[in-house]
Amino acid sequence: MKTFNKLVLIFFLAVAGIRSWAQGFIVPNGIETNTFPGEINVWNSGSQGTTFFFTPVGRQLPSIYTNIFNFNEPATIGVRVFMVQSNEAISLQPILSQSWVELALLNNYVFTNGVPFYVALYTGSNFAPPYPPFPPYQYLDPVYGWARLVNNQGQIQLLDGALAYQAAGIYAGTQNIIQVPEPSFFALIGINGLLLASRCRKA
Repeated sequence: MKTFNKLVLIFFLAVAGIRSWAQGFIVPNGIETNTFPGEINVWNSGSQGTTFFFTPVGRQLPSIYTNIFNFNEPATIGVRVFMVQSNEAISLQPILSQSWVELALLNNYVFTNGVPFYVALYTGSNFAPPYPPFPPYQYLDPVYGWARLVNNQGQIQLLDGALAYQAAGIYAGTQNIIQVPEPSFFALIGINGLLLASRCRKA
């Protein structure tokens, strides 16, 4: 009977641990802005930040405000930035399938004055192998997020954003996390069986 009770206890502890990891969470203040005009700061899972920014470089007639911006970021771990729509699922699958326009370093983009737009954000603690990393990068211990930005009379400003950690992704414009798929019931039984067998050998 004691063995059965141990099995039940181990099972529920394992399920609770896996569920808590699978749910992920929103990083408080994960996306911030405007240390300098047009700068967007993104936390990554290496307990540090990474940055990208938009520098105004001119205007496209008939606009009376600057609406052409150069995209750049400092030499850090970096963040991949994509043009997306509200409610799109930001996860690894569309990133790998190149479903979205990815903003490229030192390229110019046109953003209409006063019209908000969404970008998807993907970064992590470090580059995934192989080394040296070459574009398109993948990240270890990734975070997924979004930012709603606007060209406000020639300056890109952050209106809103969210960043999810220990999750499979997030839906743009929301705080709805895409959960990591949980192991099946039978997989959990197998894991707990191995744990119990290990304990029995030591006894």
